[in-house]
Amino acid sequence: MKSARPRPPKKVTLSLAEIADTPGTFEQFEEFVAKHGTAEQKKAVKHLKGWRGYKRKLVRPALEASSDYPTIDYEAIDGGDQAEEYEMLDLEKQGQYIAEAFAAWWEIDETAVLQIYDRGGEYAASTACIRPDTVKKEGACF
Repeated sequence: MKSARPRPPKKVTLSLAEIADTPGTFEQFEEFVAKHGTAEQKKAVKHLKGWRGYKRKLVRPALEASSDYPTIDYEAIDGGDQAEEYEMLDLEKQGQYIAEAFAAWWEIDETAVLQIYDRGGEYAASTACIRPDTVKKEGACF
């Protein structure tokens, strides 16, 4: 007798705007990742603090999240600071893991963007496309 395969979790079917505006969705996302996420996703999601809101940016809808990630000093990167450049690359990778977890949680109706803002709330620490293969595509929307 074969054992039953575990069913994949049911995905959230709200729109991104509804996710941003519905109390409790952030906590539901955290719970989903804690139960079903990879080690990388769990580590990355721990830095999120909540949804900031929803905006339509260029041609893609964007869900904005706040985090405790540091602010990147792009002038230092332009000046050759490799440590700051590595920090920026790491934050981009973290955003990819979060977007991948989000894609596993959400019933995607169109390609969307996840923008994660730094702890100061002024600058994006990471931007990644929400799609099932986010990490494989390095967060790109193409």
